[in-house]
Parts: sequence; C-alpha cells; structure tokens
Amino acid sequence: MPDDPKRHPGRLSSRAAHAVAVLGGAAMRGPLQDLLRSRGLRLDHWEHLRSHHRPGGAVSALYRVRCRPAGPVPPAGAGSTADLTLYLGATTAGAAETGETPLNAAGPETAAARIAGLDLCLWFHPHDPVLRSLPWATDASAVARDVFASAEPGRLALAAYRPLRRAVLRAEHAHGTAYLKLLPPAQLPALRRRHRLLEASAVPAPLLLPADSAAARDAVVLGALPGTSLFRLLVDDGAAGVRPGVLLELLDALPSGALDLPLRLSWADRVEEYAGTAAAAVPAETDSIWKLAGEIREVLESAPAGPLVPVHGDFHEGNLLLSDGTVTGLLDIDGLGPGHRVDDLACLLGHLAVLAAAHPDRPQLGQALADYRRVFEEAVDPAALHARAAGVVLTLVAGARARRGVSRGRNAVLRLDTARRLLREAQQ
Repeated sequence: MPDDPKRHPGRLSSRAAHAVAVLGGAAMRGPLQDLLRSRGLRLDHWEHLRSHHRPGGAVSALYRVRCRPAGPVPPAGAGSTADLTLYLGATTAGAAETGETPLNAAGPETAAARIAGLDLCLWFHPHDPVLRSLPWATDASAVARDVFASAEPGRLALAAYRPLRRAVLRAEHAHGTAYLKLLPPAQLPALRRRHRLLEASAVPAPLLLPADSAAARDAVVLGALPGTSLFRLLVDDGAAGVRPGVLLELLDALPSGALDLPLRLSWADRVEEYAGTAAAAVPAETDSIWKLAGEIREVLESAPAGPLVPVHGDFHEGNLLLSDGTVTGLLDIDGLGPGHRVDDLACLLGHLAVLAAAHPDRPQLGQALADYRRVFEEAVDPAALHARAAGVVLTLVAGARARRGVSRGRNAVLRLDTARRLLREAQQ
C-alpha cells in the first residue's frame, strides 16, 4: 500500500526533497554526460531548467545542454560548426507513478541511471517516455500534413509541458490554428468525452478536430477560439470591462451531463499532498507548511462546501477568454465533472490573490481581487471560499520561479504568505 501523506508527511517530503535536490544539483552532470555519450556526443555545458514534482509521486526535470561530437578537441579559436544545443529530461518515475507499462529506458532515445540512491530514466526531448506523440507534435511538417492537410509546414510553439503528464502545442498555419494536447494515452478518451459534452452545450469550449494519422490520434487536436485571456485583461487594467458575475453565469451553463463523469478531488481537498510538494521545494519552510495545511484542513471540514454541481475543475484566469466582456472560450477542461461551486471560485480567487501579491505596483490587480472576492462571497460560504483558495495557493508554491530579480525561493515564500492571508480571512 502506498504511503499516506497524512500519516507520513515528514518522510515523504524528505524523500521528495532529496529527489528535487539531486535532479537540480551538480551530480546530474554524470548521467547527462552518459546519455550524450550513447549518441557519440561530448557534454560541454548543461543547465537545469526546471523540475516538476507530482504530489505523492515522481520528480522530473528538464535540462538544456550544449554538446559536440566526441573526438579531438579543436584548437582554441578554431570554432566549430558542430556544436549542438539539445534538451534532455530525467525522472524518478516508474510504472507505479505513471500507470503505464514500465518506462522503456533501453531504447535509442532513453537511458537508465542510478545516482544518490535514485533510479532515473533519462531521455532526449521530445522522446518523452509516456507522451508518445510528442515527436510527431513537434514536427512541423507532420503536423501540417495530418492536421491541416498541407505539404507546407507551419509554425509550432510549445505552450506547456510537464514531463510524462501533459504537453500543449500551438500550431499556426495558413489554413488555420490548432492546439495539440498530449496526455498519457489512457486519459485521452475521457478528455474527448468532455469536449463532446461541451460541444452540445452553450459553453464556448474548443472543438475537436479530426486526426488523420496514428500519431495524431494519440493527441487531442483542438480548434482555436477568439478572445483575450482574463489574465491579460487583469494585468492590463484589472479587467475593468469584465463583470465578475459573467463568470458565475458561465459556470451555471456547464451541462448537467458533467455530473455523470467521475468525481475528482479538488485542489484544496488534496492539501496534504500539495503540502508535501511545497515542503520538498522549500525545505526551510517545512514545519510552517504542514501547520498551514493542517489549519486549512480544519476549515475545510467545518465550512459548508455546498451541493454537488458541474464544475470546471481548474477555473483560473489563464483558462478564460473574453471579448467585450463576454466569455468566448473556456479552456483546459480535463477536470470537468461533479464538484462544488466553491472550488471553482476559490481556484480563481487564489490565482488572483497570488497575481496581486506578486505585482504590488499594479493597484488594478488589488482592486480586481476585492471586486471578485465580494461577488464570490455572495455566491458561496465565505469561510469555505477563503480556506479553499488558500489550499489552491499552496498548490502553486512548488511551481514558483524566479522573475525580475526576485528569486525562486522568495516567490515561493510570497505564495505561502498569500495562502496564510486567505486562511486568516476564512478563520475570522
């Protein structure tokens, strides 16, 4: 039986913290060098780009490397046209974490390694061991052929990538724009089902596009939608032209058929799991993180969540498109199903609270936070709203990155402070 993070939080976060430290540390030079050597390449320089820690599971990392063919070193100043920049991945995952057959670490694009007590699988991007169609989705000619029925390649941009879990690419072509969404193969039928359910509703969600090859069928191909993201509108002017109530109306329009989909735990309902990822990312804050998680749990168990209704599951400003105050797109519907309205509203409130805290020089964000908070408090229980928003913010701690001279660690602490403020609102 797997460890329960509620029973062994210290042990699990310590193990994950070790994996995070190793994958981001100097000892990774050896495994990366060995992987390159299998291709006849010599490592010149490497850079750890970022790590991803799945709650209760694997830690994965991405690297950028500069390398050249193995052999004699050219004379100083001679230069070389053979220098290469490649991207490599590494993960602690095995079959238990991925739900797939064991990761193939013996193919030409992958390798196994053991370092500092960790068994790793490494690979050359885009040959992700689980997202089997990523090589196809990063081939502009193949995408043009299979999505746009054209021999002329278009432009591809990687919009999101979490190793072994998901990738999203934007494909632009003279014939149109599409988005390619890649998930572990077992999850694709459920995502297609959700898109078909929304196609029959009044909710403006991306349409499924046909796929004309086996590789394309291992991805979900979606049409583009008009509008500007709520994120951009908030940053520009606090989304002054958007009435917060329009978002409640959008949630009201979610089809009742979503209640027949599997029930998923909300972000806040998994607060102990995400406390583990936060503690692994910021070990110095471990005790305060677990204290915060425990206090959030106390409010979750006492404040009414409301009835089960159709929910989006990841309802934040990046997943909403608007035009002239009207919602024109609801994106990233993987979590569509039964749930509590308060969790959708808490998701947006939590993200907005982080955005406002990170940009004190933009008072329009603080005003927007106050406006949305006021409307949402009238729709659901205020204590539940704020506690669940605090839980959402805790999920964002591990993903903090450096920005504009502010370190990754400082950004992580800023998110923890934001979660604490939301919790205080819930406890009043």
